[in-house]
Amino acid sequence: MSEVYYTDNYYMDIRLDFGEQYGQTEIPMDVKKFKYAVFLALKTLHGDMGCSIPVDIFKYREKDRRAIIRIPSKQVTKVWSALTLFSLYDDLECTFKVYKATPVLSCLNLNSTMYNHKEQDKCMEE
Repeated sequence: MSEVYYTDNYYMDIRLDFGEQYGQTEIPMDVKKFKYAVFLALKTLHGDMGCSIPVDIFKYREKDRRAIIRIPSKQVTKVWSALTLFSLYDDLECTFKVYKATPVLSCLNLNSTMYNHKEQDKCMEE
């Protein structure tokens, strides 16, 4: 019988994209501005109640505005929807991309492309 573990927090791997791949100029953004963009997304969709949701930034990569954030598990739907619907920062069109979301921080590091997959016949031989 397997046990189910519930955690109080949820972790998301997100990126703020201003469309550089479509010829837009690159926008520099430090961690404070990035957190403010997340704050704006929550405020825009959920008002003052959205602003009260605690968002912690664990890791931030300034060159491509990508971060790992921690949020309360009960607020995942609100945060995810706010990030998905956010479209304007400082009069510039943008989007948040959610790459991964999980209740287990170490799962953000997993990637199926890292493994060497074997053909089924070779698996049986070993």
